[in-house]
Amino acid sequence: MNMNIVIRELARFLEIGEDEARHRIKHYHPDQLGEEWKKAAPSNPEEVENFYRKTDKYLCDLILWNHTEEFHRRSQPLMYYRNKRILEIGAGNGSLCIALAMNGNEVTYYDINEKLFVFAAQRFADRLLPIKMIKDLKGERDYDIVVAIDTLEHIHPDALPKFLKDISHCLRDGGFLYHRSQFTQQEGLFPMHYDHSKILPKLAEDAGLAPRSNGDYIKGTSTGGVQISIPLRDDQHSVGLTQNLISLDLPPMTNLLTCTKHSVDYARNLLAKKLDRDWLFFMDADQSFPNDVLQRLMSWNLDIISGIVFQRGGEPIPMVYKYIMEGEGGGNYYMPLVKELKEYLDMQKVELEGAKQAICLPPYGVLEVDGVSAGCLLIHRRVFDELEEPYFKCNDNTSCGEDFYFCRKAQAAGFKIFADPSVMCGHLSQYERGWKHFLAWANKDQFPWDKDPGQVHGSRDEKV
Repeated sequence: MNMNIVIRELARFLEIGEDEARHRIKHYHPDQLGEEWKKAAPSNPEEVENFYRKTDKYLCDLILWNHTEEFHRRSQPLMYYRNKRILEIGAGNGSLCIALAMNGNEVTYYDINEKLFVFAAQRFADRLLPIKMIKDLKGERDYDIVVAIDTLEHIHPDALPKFLKDISHCLRDGGFLYHRSQFTQQEGLFPMHYDHSKILPKLAEDAGLAPRSNGDYIKGTSTGGVQISIPLRDDQHSVGLTQNLISLDLPPMTNLLTCTKHSVDYARNLLAKKLDRDWLFFMDADQSFPNDVLQRLMSWNLDIISGIVFQRGGEPIPMVYKYIMEGEGGGNYYMPLVKELKEYLDMQKVELEGAKQAICLPPYGVLEVDGVSAGCLLIHRRVFDELEEPYFKCNDNTSCGEDFYFCRKAQAAGFKIFADPSVMCGHLSQYERGWKHFLAWANKDQFPWDKDPGQVHGSRDEKV
């Protein structure tokens, strides 16, 4: 959101001129809030709560914070959710609530600060957004997501156990707490921060919240199970596939089904029809996977999400695509997300140093896409409940394209498709092709294969 718009809204709220509001923002520094905290010196939960209820420093503080790269990084993964019931605690001036509501979610605002509450109400009314506003969590239930960005560190340690239990009560079974907390810098800018890093896992467990692989907490531990599904060309499992299966970190209620000696679309359809778990995970036999691939993909709680698989032959493009157009003679054209994936991997140079081809990197968010390979693909059963058979169908006179057929059919039924750029898979042929080959190709500095990668990359169209 444009900062100038928020400054104008603040000026109107405070009944001052825009220049004065801009001056206050320009000359505000977080140490002003820290000094106010030190002067008040709250020592118990009641005094801490009263401090946050009365201070007016957050009117300026949050406008600056909400427009930082760090806040964008923490909140960006939430921008992919649609049609969810979301409760934001410590919602401040309401900027994140506005963004979530404009994405089609049912949003509830919770904050105890008196001035922020009224300011946020003005901003919601200006946009005609039906955002529910509360100052008490009592009676709130069945939320898909509770958001707490830079909130938990402001809760007094004696109040945290009950606060987490209140959050748990707000969540439906399977809903999750999305928290991004800064449990540091008490000796610097933020003397009001409490370090809960050591006690949070146990308190969350006591509140019925189980940790997810990305650091958040989910209510309840039952996933309804996962069915790992592998289409096979023959009855023999490769050594690599066996090693992959042995090394996977498996959620409770995981089973394994294979289909042999059939076309790939027949095999995928049969495996989908046999689904008796909540999730189906397609795991192709010619790929390598990180041990925690299932936990990472499931942690997003999205209907359809893929890891990153690189094309085995020719250019090592990532097999995640955006739709371009329908061809004149039929067929559909897609563009691989080369630029987006390279930008992500360029941020992970330290993590990638000495890493295997199959690895889960630090989570950053997910990409909304139009087409993916089915080689590392997690699908919730509700998708198959909505679709008519066949779910997968190869292009005429070919043995491929069944995955894009599924993607188009799912999108036509209203489902969105996502890819997690942090989940790197290898593709096996004579060697294991993965992110190392992709970066070498994308950087144009070396090519560890014979075929010329071509002059155009980042814009190559795939017809399926």
